[in-house]
Amino acid sequence: MDATLSLHDSSLSAEDIADLTGRLRLDIIQETGLTARQVETAGGLGTKGDAVTIGAIVLAALSSGGVVTDLLQVLKSYVERKPTLEIELEVAGKKLKIKAEHLRPEQIEQTLQAVQQHLH
Repeated sequence: MDATLSLHDSSLSAEDIADLTGRLRLDIIQETGLTARQVETAGGLGTKGDAVTIGAIVLAALSSGGVVTDLLQVLKSYVERKPTLEIELEVAGKKLKIKAEHLRPEQIEQTLQAVQQHLH
């Protein structure tokens, strides 16, 4: 099942979000083995476009529990570096927001269960 992962942070410019998204996409591919592609903006950087599209990654076949656990670990490393970063996961029109407090060690299991439920 494909999912869209979107990054949001009001303290970052569109260019910074685009750069962060590119780095995250590569880390997701390397750390999880998922197929991940960055969503292209209509006019490219520097033009007016949908801000959500700028920070969006499409993840192919996100369903396996082990892959989701690996994905959360990658996301955790990004949120630890930038606690104001918000991540939105959309699957089949349902959205789930993941924030820094959802990726604390004591919250990981609960967040993993929420993502798994969201995927089904």
